[in-house]
Amino acid sequence: MLYGQIIVLLIILLALYYAGMITMDILAANKAKASEDAKAEETEIDISGLAESFEPVEIKRIITKPTPEISKDAPSKYKEPIMTNGYPVDNLLCKTNKAADTGMDKDLADIVHRCESAA
Repeated sequence: MLYGQIIVLLIILLALYYAGMITMDILAANKAKASEDAKAEETEIDISGLAESFEPVEIKRIITKPTPEISKDAPSKYKEPIMTNGYPVDNLLCKTNKAADTGMDKDLADIVHRCESAA
């Protein structure tokens, strides 16, 4: 096929596509109009008699929050830290405690950098 034939074919397909879309829009508009006509036929209901006899009722509730029962017999469970990026937890705790005691912020930043870059 030549380049010109491909362009002509694409233009014809585009025209058919738009014709189909216009047809579908017209059909959808007709269906929407028909459904609106069906919805327009509503009957009125008179509830004034019910509204006159309505009396509000006050409901009183005492809201109490349940207190969780803490058993003193069960010791708290120690959970192993996870997601340390391959850096041993004991070494990490030892180095952070040492850096915090000496007040060396550079060492703490170095530890965090090593932990984040560890494979």
